[in-house]
Amino acid sequence: MELSPRLALIAGLILPGSRVCDVGTDHGRLPVYLLDQGICSFAIATDLNAEPLASSRRTAEFAGVSGISFRLADGLDGVEPHEVDIIIMAGMGGETIGGILARASWICAPGYRLILQPQSKVPDLMDTLAHGGYCVQNQHLVEDAGKLYTVFEVTVGEMTPPIGGAQYVHESLRRRGDPLLGLYLDGICDKLSRALDGLKRAEGGAEKGADFAQALTDLNRWREEMES
Repeated sequence: MELSPRLALIAGLILPGSRVCDVGTDHGRLPVYLLDQGICSFAIATDLNAEPLASSRRTAEFAGVSGISFRLADGLDGVEPHEVDIIIMAGMGGETIGGILARASWICAPGYRLILQPQSKVPDLMDTLAHGGYCVQNQHLVEDAGKLYTVFEVTVGEMTPPIGGAQYVHESLRRRGDPLLGLYLDGICDKLSRALDGLKRAEGGAEKGADFAQALTDLNRWREEMES
């Protein structure tokens, strides 16, 4: 089974022998791949809706893969702490991921790793992680079907709530010099510039505008440093 570049990146971050929970599994390709390749020994696939979960069952049956527990659940509801050590949340908004983490406080303990791929609201997720007792260890970028995705590796730990550009770009990403970083910075700067234009015309947008302006300043400076 082949994975999209986005899912292939996530699969590459899974430690051999891990017990994985794929939250919001949708078509189930990721846990099926992990079991099929012998990367993980056990997987739980959860989804809030019955149809995607049925689709993931069919994916496993077609691939002839066993060892996946399919559960109709909201987030991590119905998953016991002793069952897994890696939790994957991909393809959902940062606020949604933060809400799932808040309802499953047992995750914030040594021994668990989170692989998070937010589709939106990255600053909100980063703030939630920092205030929730989590620490981002690494940030990765991948291009898939003409779109850039970011993936975070997270463990329990202390992390200062990020401000400015650090809300979007973890130091690990800058340190590695990811070849996609320039394109990623350009995309964020474009969004922030358009958001600032809108806030200038909105009542009460000064505080949020100041936050966006600081982030934009940081990101543009990092872009210039890359080019120098």
